[in-house]
Amino acid sequence: MNHSRIDQWRLKTREQRKTYTQLDALVHRCHGIWRRRSSVRKSLLQTAERIMEKTESYRKLSDDELRQSLRELRPELIKAEVPESALVSGLAITAIGCERTFGFAPYREQLAGALSLFRGTLAEMATGEGKTVTISLAATLMGSTRLPCHVITANEYLAERDAEEQQLLYSFFELKAAAVTGKMAPPMRQAGYAADITYTTPKDTVADFLRDRLKLGLPVQPGRRLLRRIGGVPFDENGVVGRGLHFAIIDEADSVLIDEAVTPLIISSKSQTGELEQAVQVTRQYFESLQENQDYTINFKHRELNIPEATIRGFATYADQLPSAWQGLDRLEELLRSAATAEHFYLKDVHYIIDEGKIQIVDESTGRILPDRTWQEGLHQAVEAKEGIEVTAPNETQASMSFQRYFRCYPKLSGLSGTALEAAHELWAVYHLPVIPIPTHRPSRRILEPTRVTSLPEQKWQCVLEEIRSKESSHRPILVGTRSIGDSEALSELLQKHQISHQILNAVRHREEATIVAGAGQRDALTIATNMAGRGTDIKLGPGIDELGGLHVIATEFHESGRIDRQLVGRAGRQGDPGSARFIVSLEDPTITRYVPASIRQSLSALIPDSGTAEDSRVMERAFRYAQYTAQRMAFSARKQVLKSDTQLDEQLSFSGTSAPV
Repeated sequence: MNHSRIDQWRLKTREQRKTYTQLDALVHRCHGIWRRRSSVRKSLLQTAERIMEKTESYRKLSDDELRQSLRELRPELIKAEVPESALVSGLAITAIGCERTFGFAPYREQLAGALSLFRGTLAEMATGEGKTVTISLAATLMGSTRLPCHVITANEYLAERDAEEQQLLYSFFELKAAAVTGKMAPPMRQAGYAADITYTTPKDTVADFLRDRLKLGLPVQPGRRLLRRIGGVPFDENGVVGRGLHFAIIDEADSVLIDEAVTPLIISSKSQTGELEQAVQVTRQYFESLQENQDYTINFKHRELNIPEATIRGFATYADQLPSAWQGLDRLEELLRSAATAEHFYLKDVHYIIDEGKIQIVDESTGRILPDRTWQEGLHQAVEAKEGIEVTAPNETQASMSFQRYFRCYPKLSGLSGTALEAAHELWAVYHLPVIPIPTHRPSRRILEPTRVTSLPEQKWQCVLEEIRSKESSHRPILVGTRSIGDSEALSELLQKHQISHQILNAVRHREEATIVAGAGQRDALTIATNMAGRGTDIKLGPGIDELGGLHVIATEFHESGRIDRQLVGRAGRQGDPGSARFIVSLEDPTITRYVPASIRQSLSALIPDSGTAEDSRVMERAFRYAQYTAQRMAFSARKQVLKSDTQLDEQLSFSGTSAPV
């Protein structure tokens, strides 16, 4: 096998997408606004109509002639700037293939979405608008070039499902799709990446990329490694699974590129010293003797801890019980901060669950378990000590890379999401991705009912119970969205007490997800679920539900990101179906207490009548939107800081030829 060719593709990436500052940033932002102007969407839809017209000229071709027509377009499709005529012809051919394999023709909006993906944009398509088919149309064109094409899904279940379901279309054009997930062995992973279209998750693809870099060794430039090989440095290609980065289509792109942007994927090995485990357990004993606001203070809004020197010196009296490496004042403060952070900022049934005696991290934005994920810098061990379970050995980092950094390496990046417009500025600034909203195929019939606000959480749950009862007589299916596992379980207990039949879907009960979602749109169905964002499965209405009014969604909290709220509400009224949604919230909800000053909350509480519930208050609505705006601004600032650090690292290492990511 030609080693230089292997090297050329195994780690092929583009240079990091440039970030701008000061006046350059303003000019770049204006460019982004121009790239997502309304006329771009209009042009996409017009081109989609041309594609639909073009299909008539291919409809008379045989299957073999259709495949040959797509092969003939390959020289055009691999160009840096693909001619529009080639895209129109290519998508017309894939549309005919879709008709012949699945039995339906893609509609205009799906073709517009596929076109935008191939052009390297982020298409916003509402829930239920057929994003899976849209992705397969674009992936067929990308896969036909024989360059690596990765479809990034929200979880392993969706990767396996979509690869299997869409294989019918890919096989028609003599292409192969495969899924790379979980604990697959290296040979199977290598086969998965060798396919024309690879479905995988962010965690899997970043981990494989890092392992390949570690396997091939530094420097990562193919030419430099070739010189090393000529000089007699051994080369081992065994275990290298990838074949480079080129095309990437990210489903639920805002979740991956925004919510999980700075999450580091770490390749690590277990430490064998046992020192941290001992230090964490001793720290927990001392921390339990401390008093909040006396021995330390907390700023919950900014997630800041203040630990006075006297408290740290008090901990020094325990030094003889600590390993020698942890006896300095700086290390003692580090241990105390981890213990306090675990106690106050990381909550059971919100940020994690305990499953079979182990801490399992929960993704707040989707409500899913993140298997094999651990917090770093001793925090995971501090949470274990807090819960009184076995403290595990920490991981020693061999290589790490954030999702934000990794996805900026793709030469051609695109994505789909139901909610991306709120993050359009950030997606352009960081990834150079313009957000193009694709209109719904049918007009929306969703009704957003007035928000109800209560002073206390107890009143909120009582109001939710009344809302459920008010809809029972209509026999409509109801979906209640909660922010945390604890809230979903508490509501379930309340419903059981009132003998109301229901299903519950959260990280603890995730194994029944497919069955629960399949039945959530049926007559009289009541489903309680943690955040539905990123689940990738539609709630389809059962027979006769249209006439009853469709699905009714009850959102029990405003999230820090308005995009998650929109995802949940979007479960109702999909593809022109009828539906409705209502927010029922409390002034004691975490987003409100953290980002709205206490004085303003007291003023808002005075607006709530004696009945305990205020409805459709513009003042309260503005307060809630202010809280979300503040939360999103702070989160964006944190991501910008990570981006700045990445950029500085690039500049420092560019002189040495060293790879920054590992």
